[in-house]
Amino acid sequence: MSEVDKVALRNFLEGHRKANELIWAEKKKWLSQLSGQDSILQYDALCKMWEMNHRKEGLERLERQRISFLIEMRRRFNKTASVGKPK
Repeated sequence: MSEVDKVALRNFLEGHRKANELIWAEKKKWLSQLSGQDSILQYDALCKMWEMNHRKEGLERLERQRISFLIEMRRRFNKTASVGKPK
């Protein structure tokens, strides 16, 4: 396993922290300038987008995750069950 350059990692994380601060500041400014009606329209649009994209896709994704989990559990069970058995 390779070592991580601690200085580079700190710089990387600090860059992300600063970027997140800037993004939040921009969002805060933008949201504070919305009228009540615009806020409601944005919220409704987000809700509609979520409903269209996540209802079916979300269930399919959960099913794929469930299948992956079950396969991994079976693999680990098989590995554990074979420990100590003569070959």
